[in-house]
Parts: sequence; structure tokens; C-alpha cells
Amino acid sequence: MAWKIKERLKGLAAKEHGARAKDWGGKAPVALLYPNTYRVGMGNLAVHSIYAILNERNAIACERAFMPGRFEMHEHEMSSTPVLSIESQRRLSDFDVIALTCSFENDYLNIIPMLALSGIPHRAAERTDDHPLIIAGGAAPTLNPMPLSLIADAVFLGEFEAFADRIIPILEARLPKIDAISELTRIPGVMIGPAKEPIARRHVDSLDPFKTETVIYSREAEFGDMHLIEVERGCPRNCRFCATPVIYGAPRRRSVRAVMAMVEEGLRHRKRIGLIGADVLSHPEFDTIAESILERGAVFSPSSVRVDAVDTGKARLLHRAGHRSISLGIEAGSEGLRRTLGKGISDERILQAVSDLARSGITRLRLYFMIGLPAETDADAAAIAAIALKVRDEVRKSAPRSHRSTAVDLTVTPFVPKPHTPFASRPFAGEALIKQRVRALKALVGRESGIALRTDSAVDAAIEHRISNGDENTVEFLEEAVRLRSPRAAMQA
Repeated sequence: MAWKIKERLKGLAAKEHGARAKDWGGKAPVALLYPNTYRVGMGNLAVHSIYAILNERNAIACERAFMPGRFEMHEHEMSSTPVLSIESQRRLSDFDVIALTCSFENDYLNIIPMLALSGIPHRAAERTDDHPLIIAGGAAPTLNPMPLSLIADAVFLGEFEAFADRIIPILEARLPKIDAISELTRIPGVMIGPAKEPIARRHVDSLDPFKTETVIYSREAEFGDMHLIEVERGCPRNCRFCATPVIYGAPRRRSVRAVMAMVEEGLRHRKRIGLIGADVLSHPEFDTIAESILERGAVFSPSSVRVDAVDTGKARLLHRAGHRSISLGIEAGSEGLRRTLGKGISDERILQAVSDLARSGITRLRLYFMIGLPAETDADAAAIAAIALKVRDEVRKSAPRSHRSTAVDLTVTPFVPKPHTPFASRPFAGEALIKQRVRALKALVGRESGIALRTDSAVDAAIEHRISNGDENTVEFLEEAVRLRSPRAAMQA
């Protein structure tokens, strides 16, 4: 089976454009590890950005590795085949360094299986000088590095660009592991072992000197039909439930010039531009960027749309870009609970935005809500159904006669309190209450035409809460999840 696995990886590599398969001679080999599947990992801009920065250096050969899918994982286990890199199909243990980047806490569940397949002890204390140096970073470890503190040799809190000038010379030097770790301890923002004192997160002052965009094109990747561009980083809104301000610090926006330089590069490969940011439509030059893309015969898709950023002009731009559906984060059903969250958007403002979108021909809306919020009541949960029905009716009323196909899709996600946010000390609502809320919502909207309801897993949310708020002992939970082959069973152990 091992040859089948290698052939599959070679097939993925053959379908890519932009990857760099370097000869290892005289170079420091670094495995950029994303603990989820190829499809998911290649849709993450951090993978593209770090890969590009490292491979710009002649003395580094950076290759990517991902978690095998469920069927592929079975093949790996049956044939005792380790996790292999995309570029050269080498095993992780052949690399000097494993650079782990992780955006979501539940992906931590995949780290131990990936290392175990590769014959690498997952606890830092059990690894020897013969094993790769393992460094970790990304949004999830930046928010709370402690769950990885006994796994990684070093955890980076902040943005890779802020560390690159200090870490790259250490990688290039190919020092013995003990010496490399000694050098890493001198870098502000790096955690070696469990921290006893808070560690300041590091961020770059300006985004313009750095390109954060798709560098490897693959139709097998999530968002593979787009050229992704980071327009902004961070968020000025400071909603009380959101960890974005903690992870990314002060909000920064790229200039039109910097954005359009990446657009021009992307148009060589794709005619659809993905604009990435927490509040893209509020970028002060959004209209200019959007018009410039459209003038070049391309279209764009924003990663997020805030209700209070929508107006008639922006709705028309979205429609001209080919949008017939759009996603809106409402978060809570009642105005009072939205104010508690720091997202004081009135029902009237929501319906005005919906009207603007529908009149422009965008008549399929996806609405995102949370349940299990602090101070949430049964009435607050029922208000989700009430505002959804109002939205449906507004879409039907405002849609042009030529756009009779209307729909409102609800996605309801359990609220997970995150560390360092204003709601950090609030308890997780629990599976029982969340399931009760979901049943009530289904009863309210289940028979309504034009509305569909999708709910995220309460179990997955409970696991996310356990990991994201964990300390160094979280490694024991991750180990138990592997031993029992069930994170849910590990929660109950």
C-alpha cells in the first residue's frame, strides 16, 4: 500500500502550480505541518504565507504535510506508512524541523496520530537529538499556547512575519536541538515549556511589506477556484465573545496599492479573487478595490460580511461580482442579547441590509447564530426563529420579479467561551441545554417554507471548549482521545 500512498501524493503535487520542490543538498529541510486534510490545509492562507517566506531563503527547503483523510489513514496504519510530505514524499522524521501551524483547537486531536505514524514521540521530553525540532504557532496557539506546551519544543505567540527575521537564521544554521532551543529562548514571544508568566504576543506594525496570498494553486484545495488575498488583519469591533482582537492585536488594513499588486498576480491564475478579513466591506477603500477587480474582468468574494456594513452600493457591487447568495453573522436572535455581546445591531438595521441585498438580486441568505450564550433565555433562542422569519419575508418582498428563487439558511453554532475574552470566565452551556435549544428551534422553523436549519455539533463544541481553555495537562486528554479512539469518550473518562 505504501506505493499507492506515494502515488496519490505525487498525483496531488502534479495538479498543483506554484509549489517549490527543492533539492535538499546543503539546505535545512523544514516540514510545514497542518493537522487537517490537504483540502482544508491548502485553503488556509497561513500555510501559503509561511511556505513562501521560508522558501524564499536558498538555505531552506520547506515542504508541506497534512493529515491523511479517514480512508487514507487506514491505509497508512495497515501498511505502517508514516505521514509523508507532498513535494518529495519524505517522512516527517527525515526533516530537521517540523513547523506546526494550527488555526482551530479541535485539529489538535490529529497531532498525536500524525507524529505516532511517523515514529516521533509526541511529548517533547521523550524526544532525543535524533528527532526533529518541533515548533508550533498559528491562531489557536497564539490565543492559548498551554495545550501544546508539553508537545512542541517551542510555541510562537503571534504572527510569523514578526518572528521570521529571528527564527530563520536559527533554522538555516542547523544547530543541534539543544542549541537551537537555547537560541529560541532569547526571542520575545516564544514559549519553551509551560509558561509561569504571561507572554506578550507579537505582531507586525504594517501588513503592506508582506504578501499574504495564494502561492500554490490546486483545484483539490478548499477555495481552489480562487486567488485568496488578505485585505486586513484583526478587527476593530471588539465583540465580547470574539477572540480575534486577542489573537491579532490592533486591526491593520492593507493599502489599495498593496491589495491590487496581489490581485494582478492572482489574475494570472484565477478570475475569482477571495478577499480575506474580519470586516472586509468596512475597509475604507473597499469600493475602489471591488471596482478595480470588476474592471479587470474578474469577480471577488469577501470572506465575511457584517450586516451594518451593507448598503445599496455595496449590495450592487456584490451582485455585479456574481453573488446570488451571501452569509451574514447575526449571532443572537434578540436585540438585547446582541447588545450584551457588544454587537448592537437592531432588527431594523438587519432588515434594511436584507432589503438592500434582495433588491440587488441577492436572494439566498445564510444567517449565522450562536446558542448557549451567557444570559441567554428561552425567549432569546426563540427570537432566532422570529428574526429568521422576518428576514425571509423581507427577501420575498424586496426581491425583483426576475429573482423569485429565495431562501434563508440558518446555521446555529454552540457558543464556546474563549480565553482572554470578556466572556472567558463564563461556563460552557453544556450538551443538554444546547440540544434542548436546537429541538425548540426545529419545532419553530421546521415546517416553514423557505427556511432551512443546520446546527453544529454540541459534542464538537464541548471538545473545543475543553481544549481551548486547557492547560499543559491537556496533552493527557489528547492522549486519552487517541487511546479510546474517541474524543467524546475521553471527555467522559
